[in-house]
Amino acid sequence: MQVPRGAFSCELMILRKEYGFEAAHFIYNHPGKCRNLHGHSYKLFVCLEGKVNPETGMIIDFDDLSKVVIEQVIKRLDHHFLNDLIPLSTAENISVWIWEQLKPELPELCQIEVFETTDNCVIYRGA
Repeated sequence: MQVPRGAFSCELMILRKEYGFEAAHFIYNHPGKCRNLHGHSYKLFVCLEGKVNPETGMIIDFDDLSKVVIEQVIKRLDHHFLNDLIPLSTAENISVWIWEQLKPELPELCQIEVFETTDNCVIYRGA
């Protein structure tokens, strides 16, 4: 059987994959309870934008994406104290830090979403 080629090679698409990590932090200049040490079950969505490769039919293999995200971000944040890496560890600053870890290896990176809780999220699209 011959594999069809090129059907979607010109299509620009956004790929999105979800990850999770558990981490503790405090926001030292916060006037409320977030000034105290606490933790979150974070959700991270990583989005890549690109054209579908006519040979593979993909923008990137999900497994290849996961290798980068797990090595560069998840292993460094999961079950760690965020203030050790990101002193003012707001969701906004966590988003920028994650972007800086991923963008060099994932040039197609177009957006990340960091959820501290199910209803609190920061979306970052790079500088």
